[in-house]
Amino acid sequence: MKLLFMFTLAVFLSCSKGEKSDKIFKYNESQGIESLDPVMCSNYAAGWPLQQICEGLLEYDQEMNLKPLLCKSYTVSDDGLVYKFIIRKGVYFHNNKCFPGGKAREVNAYDFKYCFERLCDPRTKTRGAWIFRDRVKGAADYINSIKENSNNVSEITGIQTPDDSTLIIILNKPFAPFLSILTMPYGFVYPREAVEHYKDDFGYNPVGTGPMRFVKWETEKELILEKNPGYRFADEIKIDGVKITFLKSSESAFLDFKQGNLDYYDPTPEVLSQITDSEVRLKPEFDFELVKKPWLNTVYIAIQLNEETPGGKLNPLAKNKKLRQAISYAIDRDKIVRFILKHRGTPGKHGPVPPGMPGFSEKVKGYHYDKQKALQLLSEAGYPDGKGLNLKLTVSNEDTQKLIGEAVQAQLKEIGVNVQLDFIQASTLRSSQVGGELAFWRANWGADYFDPENFIALLYSKNHTPNGPNYTHYSNPVVDSLYELALNITDFNQRAKLYNQAEQIIMDDAPWIIIYYNELVYLKSKRVKGMYIDGLNTLILKYTSFD
Repeated sequence: MKLLFMFTLAVFLSCSKGEKSDKIFKYNESQGIESLDPVMCSNYAAGWPLQQICEGLLEYDQEMNLKPLLCKSYTVSDDGLVYKFIIRKGVYFHNNKCFPGGKAREVNAYDFKYCFERLCDPRTKTRGAWIFRDRVKGAADYINSIKENSNNVSEITGIQTPDDSTLIIILNKPFAPFLSILTMPYGFVYPREAVEHYKDDFGYNPVGTGPMRFVKWETEKELILEKNPGYRFADEIKIDGVKITFLKSSESAFLDFKQGNLDYYDPTPEVLSQITDSEVRLKPEFDFELVKKPWLNTVYIAIQLNEETPGGKLNPLAKNKKLRQAISYAIDRDKIVRFILKHRGTPGKHGPVPPGMPGFSEKVKGYHYDKQKALQLLSEAGYPDGKGLNLKLTVSNEDTQKLIGEAVQAQLKEIGVNVQLDFIQASTLRSSQVGGELAFWRANWGADYFDPENFIALLYSKNHTPNGPNYTHYSNPVVDSLYELALNITDFNQRAKLYNQAEQIIMDDAPWIIIYYNELVYLKSKRVKGMYIDGLNTLILKYTSFD
């Protein structure tokens, strides 16, 4: 055991000296990581290392096909209410001091019930209870019992374990994408022993079943993972570990990348413009790879429609559809993508569902730049040439978003609309949109799973904040009925048609002004093979090797 530790330490010391021959995958996370507790995993920064440490019942492969992971098989009842999973044998947690003698035990169905109930326990500071709360039988009662301190509900009745290898989940009503949401980090399994051993520090000492296991975490310096020798496919894992640094400066991280100290780098638009030509092709003098692919993330300007919220009061856009449409036609998305994003995205000319997501359709018509149409609608809305119309656009103070805000401000000025810009911290913006405090603000939504429902849910009236992610408080009974009907249909192509119908209605109502669909653009070392990042911006390293 001591020799193994010394070997691991030697590997990481050599890595820290900038040697390029090691088998440690290295990247920088400028935003830092808050916690590695799966119940709190609501962002990419935490999701990337957790994806290497932990696993769930199911996963998506590189072709976006859903397949069993820690379950051997599963069945769904004809009425779409009962999901039965047979847990795979021979899967072990990482060796860890939370277990007697430090030796891990086998995963069983009871572990999943424990983790799913912990996900629904408000005392854990969970951010993922919503995936089960209104969907799984008994979940809402369990959550409310804890919130109200009545503690008269001891379990979620819809999560059952007849034996140690069988997990049954019973829904209140059919929800077609249910299997998809189980692939999220919220669905990862970990041992009760680790939570009870580390208590409040469990998020800084994660234990899972994945190909990498946790070694150490020095806050704001580095996070180290090493290959899990007990992984069931250990012979297929070709890297020895992962090292994550936390440099705040993107320029410093780029320098590290160029020097070979990092294997992956997320370039800023400024760096991208320096290393690419006018067609966004990597200039020949750079000896690394540039990768571009769809990212299932839609960036838009949101409009608060509920006049009873702070952001909806006195908001001229709230009840004036033609005014919202006029603003939508006044935005030149092509210019924003070309000159500000440096082609790091595609113009948002369709619906909320982004390109690359199953169910995306170019037949859904959004808005394109048309100044005359914008002026015509502006007049019909009661503001000829923009007279008397003053708006405040709230944008995060991140450099690229500030530039986008300034571009929108200038473009609306061309039709006579005065826009005041309000730059605030991204965290403040997120909390303010949940509280309905903003009237007109830059927002975005990235897919949590490969199903268009994930986007249409943001426009469903029963998901108005704070009960869900419908921040604009948009409401249309036809959209609601199409959304609800789709949830009961298991045939994906039929569901997609209903979602596309809903999208077109939403675009005509214009609660969102879609600016662009994000793209993943990143740099990677030529020595790295087999690494990929999927459309959910999930880093997959278990197929990675080095030249």
